[in-house]
Amino acid sequence: MTETPPLDEWPRPYRQLDAEPYWAALADERLTYQRCGACGEAVWPAHSRCPHCDAAELTWQQSRGTGTVYSYSTIGRGPTPVWAAIVPYTVGFVELAEGYHLFTQIEGDPDTIEIGMPVEVRFIERGGQVLPVFARADGSRR
Repeated sequence: MTETPPLDEWPRPYRQLDAEPYWAALADERLTYQRCGACGEAVWPAHSRCPHCDAAELTWQQSRGTGTVYSYSTIGRGPTPVWAAIVPYTVGFVELAEGYHLFTQIEGDPDTIEIGMPVEVRFIERGGQVLPVFARADGSRR
C-alpha cells in the first residue's frame, strides 16, 4: 500500500483571473460556474464575455454538483511521483446538470466507471487547494 504524498508536493492548478470567484467558492466547498444573463447559456471555463453570444452579462451561480460521466480515461502510470502514488486513477469530463462540462478526477474502482454514470461532487484538498472530484451518486442528494 502506498501513502499519499505530502500536500506541498501536489502541483497547483493555474488560476486564471476570470476564474478567481470559482477558486474562492471551492475554498468553501462550493462548486460554481458562470451563466450568461443575455442568452442564458452556462459558461465554463470562466470568461470575461459569453463565448456563446459575446455579452458581458456573466454571473456566478452555484452548481448542484450532480451530473453524469461524459468521457473518462483511467491512468495506470502516473506522470510524476505524486501522481504515481495514487495510480490507478480516473480523470474525465463530467456533464453537470446545469449544462456545462468539467474536467475532473472521477473516484471509484475503474472497472465500475462508465459513460452516463450519475455522479456527485465531493471536495478534496491537494497542495493546499480544495478541488472538486466526482464519485458515483448515492441517490441521497438533490
